[in-house]
Amino acid sequence: MKGSVEAMYSVMLVDDDQPVLDFLSAVIPWDELGLTLHSACKNGLVALEKAQAGMPDIVITDIGMPYMDGLELIRELKLRSEELRVVVLSCMDDFTYAQQAVKLMVSDYILKEMISRELITGLLRELGDDLRRRDADKAQTQKWKSMAENQKVLLKQSVLRRMAARELPDSEWRADAAELGILPDLTAHVAVLCRISGNAGENEAEELALMSCVESAAEAVRQEDTAAVCLPYSGRDCVLVFSGGMGNGADSGHISMLGRLRSAIQALPGVTASFQYLCIPAGGGHFREGIIELLSQGREYAFYLKPGELSSLKTLPPFTEEDLFLHYAEASQEIREAFLEEAADRLAALLSKWMDTIRARRYAPRQVKEWMLKLLYDNQMRLMARQQFQSTFSLELLHDTLTAIDHIDHLEEWSLQFFNERLPVIREMYQETRRDEIKKVKQYVDRHLNRKITLEEVAEYTHLNSSYFSRLFKKETGMSFIHYVTHTKMEQAKEWLDQSSQSVEQVAEQLGYENKSYFTKLFKLHTGTTPGEFRGEEGNRSAQTPGTTGTRRHYPC
Repeated sequence: MKGSVEAMYSVMLVDDDQPVLDFLSAVIPWDELGLTLHSACKNGLVALEKAQAGMPDIVITDIGMPYMDGLELIRELKLRSEELRVVVLSCMDDFTYAQQAVKLMVSDYILKEMISRELITGLLRELGDDLRRRDADKAQTQKWKSMAENQKVLLKQSVLRRMAARELPDSEWRADAAELGILPDLTAHVAVLCRISGNAGENEAEELALMSCVESAAEAVRQEDTAAVCLPYSGRDCVLVFSGGMGNGADSGHISMLGRLRSAIQALPGVTASFQYLCIPAGGGHFREGIIELLSQGREYAFYLKPGELSSLKTLPPFTEEDLFLHYAEASQEIREAFLEEAADRLAALLSKWMDTIRARRYAPRQVKEWMLKLLYDNQMRLMARQQFQSTFSLELLHDTLTAIDHIDHLEEWSLQFFNERLPVIREMYQETRRDEIKKVKQYVDRHLNRKITLEEVAEYTHLNSSYFSRLFKKETGMSFIHYVTHTKMEQAKEWLDQSSQSVEQVAEQLGYENKSYFTKLFKLHTGTTPGEFRGEEGNRSAQTPGTTGTRRHYPC
């Protein structure tokens, strides 16, 4: 096909004379014209069956055929597609047939005795160009229509954002809101925060189209004495405003309407959503405060709502004031052990247990993301320390990814995937050697960091002579066994000094060191600083990081 051809159109050939079908199939320069052969049919009935499976763009048909003649075929096909282009080939020069063909709006009527390659090629080129002009006009019309619709959506988004900005006066949004039919001084309203999830709306254009579908759903379910407006906020969050006939709040009829709204939006392909509503009495001040409350609290509360859940914002319990980081050390220890032991099922169960705890106690979403960010980050750092190589891992990318997650189910799913993607690295790390004894010893060390581990102890554990085991370990890992144990313990010490308020003595004791001075000496050899200096340095760096308190590193989400 020539480079200038932009679209391919299909051509159906219909004639009870096989030589004619063979001739047309052979002489038409399909690629040159940007055409494909849809089918070659021996009569109208066969052609109609083929068209039911998929309509052609152009039909070249004879008139006189058994079972179903060409004119009847054209009538049937035109019922399915008025834009179908048709060329009639006929042995009949009777004006009556030509007149009927004209009434059916065929593109041309050609006598078979006049058929030539040049004639057919020229005619099909004109029809192909005509179809391309049609499609270009449709595309341009759709483009302008989409631009107009998008401008409407963006205007509504702008109204909502100005309304939610306390620093702006009411005059900045009232006039535009009135044009949308929102008159807060004259009527009460029911505002619904709709958070959409699922596969729909993967880019900006799809999100704008999705908002139009949501508004159509709201318009379809509204009561006769109410009006409905969809105000997009960001991404997949929007506020649906129902006004008129609200009295002082939502009665059973309005709740029923919201139930129908939920069903209508849930019926959209690939869409699930949660809904929170707020009854707003008449008065501009009430309306603005209600919208701000719905956006500020509702968007946070949506983090825990189940798909399809419909709740009054006023009935949802507040977040707990308990510090989730009080449970960090326990969770980190459990999850680390399962991870290092390559226990994928136990890892999933532990992550699920902690996320269920978070759901039950309703920690603030920001803190939950911060907690999970630290859990994932610390795990990555431990992994890199054990591998002893530089990684392209990006804390900023991890932070941005978690910040964008707007539901706890998605956070759990993504975090589990994070761990599972790294399990093969653990397996590779433990299986750098083909010796199963070395793998077992590394796992043994990871599980017994809380006490002194001797060479003789692990040699006995592996049923090997201690001298032989020492040489084997050095050969397979590149370091002595004692060096490996110390390295692993010092990495754990760095984590505890960073994440907890335990004293240096307590950290040393938890790692099996009875002598603080000896622990301090080993730590300085490993890190270049004493434990106290390390903690001070980490604290100074943390103090420069937004969202940080004490010596614990927080990563604001």
